[in-house]
Amino acid sequence: MNKWCVFLYLFMFCCLTGYSQEYIGTSGLIHVPSAEMLPAGIARIGGFFLNKEFMPDKMAFRENPSDEGVKYHTFNHFLSIAPFSWIEIAYTCTFEKGHKNNDKNKPVGYYYKDRFFSVKLCPLKEGKYYPAIAIGANDPLRHYNDHSNDYKYFMNFYVAASKHFLMHGNEFGVHLAYRYYPSIYNRKWQGVVGGMTYRPSFAHNLRGIVEYTGNDINIGVDCYLWKLLFLQACLQNGKDFSGGIMLQVQL
Repeated sequence: MNKWCVFLYLFMFCCLTGYSQEYIGTSGLIHVPSAEMLPAGIARIGGFFLNKEFMPDKMAFRENPSDEGVKYHTFNHFLSIAPFSWIEIAYTCTFEKGHKNNDKNKPVGYYYKDRFFSVKLCPLKEGKYYPAIAIGANDPLRHYNDHSNDYKYFMNFYVAASKHFLMHGNEFGVHLAYRYYPSIYNRKWQGVVGGMTYRPSFAHNLRGIVEYTGNDINIGVDCYLWKLLFLQACLQNGKDFSGGIMLQVQL
């Protein structure tokens, strides 16, 4: 009985709210990339609420350039497409806080956006005895020689491997990745990361996730409704909520 109560709670939590690479529109876990890929011809449009702890340390509002700054909750929206089964491309906009028109006499609000492209490639698809392999990058077009690192909020490069196992109709996924962040403000998430996923036999559209980001342990759930709507919810370190919703269509 207790098992079903836990499941029902997680399912309702997911459906009421909806982090990964999913939070930028590409396939993945929560904050950790995976080698899972979207089917060919899938397009997505959506948005996420991002807890301040989910954000890079540099992305903080400052009254003056010398201020340490205060991190803040924010939102994003994105558009992504998988033209083929071996590639995904996404365009993401994240809202930034600041004074309107950079005038310190005007109110503070979400007047600015950080925009970036992401790409994910799968040179090796999963086989019976070996995992799928994917390589990818978020914001790879950002000027790499910007030594100040001021605007490399989301810039990173990664390689990931994923393998799935079936047991009595239940699907278990094991995911491992290595990623590199050029900015020192994201280094806490650099290095070897990974996680596990679970799809129950009675609801393959539902997925439970546990992941290690290099700094946090996140838990989350996501689900597809009517093969059209995708929702994801997560708790970073078991306490800080992020989540979102997206519309997914077959072109």
